[in-house]
Amino acid sequence: MQALDHEQHIAPMVRQAYACIHPQDRVRHNERADDLLAGILRLEAERRQRVGENAEALVDSPLLVRLMLIVHLNNRALPDQRADLFDKAINALLQVDFGIDTTNNRELSADWTLYRDMAQQLAFSMHQQGADQGREIEEPALRAILRAEPEFQPCLEDFVRHARQRGSVLEERDGAYRFLHLALQEFLVARYLSEVTGRDSREAMLSFLAGRLEDPWWREPILLLAGYQAGHAARSARELLRALAEAGGDASAQFAAAELAATAALEWRESGEPLRADCAQHIVRLLNDDHALATSKPVVRARAGDRLAQLGDPRFDREHFHLPADEMLGFVRIAADSGFMIGTRRQDVARVSKVIGGKVPDDEINDAPTPTSEFWIARYPVTVGQFRAFVEATGFSIGDADALADPDSRPVRLVNWHDAQAWCDWLNETLATSPACAGSPVAHLVREHGWRVALPSELEWEKAARGGLSGSVFPWAGDADPNRANYNDSQISDTSVVGCFAANDFRLFDMVGNVWEWTRSIYLPYPYDLADSKREDVKAEKDVARVVRGGAWGTRRDYARCAFRLWYPPGSRFDDIGFRVVLRSSPVR
Repeated sequence: MQALDHEQHIAPMVRQAYACIHPQDRVRHNERADDLLAGILRLEAERRQRVGENAEALVDSPLLVRLMLIVHLNNRALPDQRADLFDKAINALLQVDFGIDTTNNRELSADWTLYRDMAQQLAFSMHQQGADQGREIEEPALRAILRAEPEFQPCLEDFVRHARQRGSVLEERDGAYRFLHLALQEFLVARYLSEVTGRDSREAMLSFLAGRLEDPWWREPILLLAGYQAGHAARSARELLRALAEAGGDASAQFAAAELAATAALEWRESGEPLRADCAQHIVRLLNDDHALATSKPVVRARAGDRLAQLGDPRFDREHFHLPADEMLGFVRIAADSGFMIGTRRQDVARVSKVIGGKVPDDEINDAPTPTSEFWIARYPVTVGQFRAFVEATGFSIGDADALADPDSRPVRLVNWHDAQAWCDWLNETLATSPACAGSPVAHLVREHGWRVALPSELEWEKAARGGLSGSVFPWAGDADPNRANYNDSQISDTSVVGCFAANDFRLFDMVGNVWEWTRSIYLPYPYDLADSKREDVKAEKDVARVVRGGAWGTRRDYARCAFRLWYPPGSRFDDIGFRVVLRSSPVR
């Protein structure tokens, strides 16, 4: 049977049902139908967010529509907690109002709690078989699992007969049994973990889950376990989530556990700010641990970073325009370097070609010295939260509303060079005048010494990117490493929250990968002539190409390195271009 379509099938079914329930009140039946349909859409959207855009629909059959209707009718709304919803749905399935005859109805109604225990035992056993084998079970194996429990033996034949004849929580096809929907199986697994595995101690549950924290097959049962406990014992649920946040053996498992705890705390509306703050601080501690960053999987870190942004990222200060919460507002001093040389030296071309697996572009080859003056540079690219603060403060008209669609701690993108320039002007004015910034040494440089916020020149950008390493290909020593920067080999396939990859030796994050970064430099050939005013002319014609640096989440490794140059017209607006800023003493024309 094909899955039902929401508009074509589900909506007419729900509207017809409520028209029959409230036949004399058209307004009432429309209101109730609209509420249920909105609840179903919310469930589906939340499921896709958790499991992925290709996740199978939750409400995909007439029986599941009927279940949602029963729960909605009995509770006047769909429960906010998925665990509560599935609990009520399974109870409604087992408290049967139809069957082969009235005897069967009475039998099932009397014994439904035992049938639920049998179903959860079966679900738990099936789920342990993994994603490939755990969705379906043959009848002999089903009987063997349930026969092993003495209390189930008297009802075994009835349980199998009802599953074969009318479904209940299971359906039978050619001698094989599966749950009506994987979500029901996942909930029953969670209930088993809480009621059986965790009967004696919370540690028993965590011990069982220890080797499954990174397995997508166990993600929903773990989240539903937290939701189930939240609905039955709030204090115990909070203790479980605090313990889960600190679980895991290796670094990837620790990030996965922290992300699961954070996700569960976000889904549970009454989890409380103290618990959410604890979850956020634990993710921050992991992100600040260089060993954890070096030995964990990028995809797992990126997912934890997104939860951190949802919880409220304590690395950034909402009262100070979402700038980093430190005395320097996230700016890092880069000392003058009289011996710096931009680009790739001709003598290094063969070595770099071998490292990147391709030809070094001619436009980055340079043997002329290019000394740098002292400047300060932002530790992170400008984030969505920081750009939103600017838009809200000034009423700036952004060219693409999706620039503010990502989590607040991801780098802003879909901004052109002129947008970036406007943000620089706003931050400069803010540092110069806002009482909120008055105590910062950075504001002192602006107010007392005339320093200015600007986009970096490509010379400043590359000096900062190398992190003090001479002749390095990347911001770290050695070969390309998808665990050190978010480019295509990292397999995140999108931007990631800033700081999910290790910093360079200047403690700067995401200098390569994540998003390309606008510079103020016009694209001109090397050598880099510091006396040439055209190279950094911010008032040049609008079609004059500006250099972007650093590569991005979808680029190859040979782009995500210190010396690679790319250029775009300043009006360009793409989903992989953002920017970071510098504070410099010399005038910016």
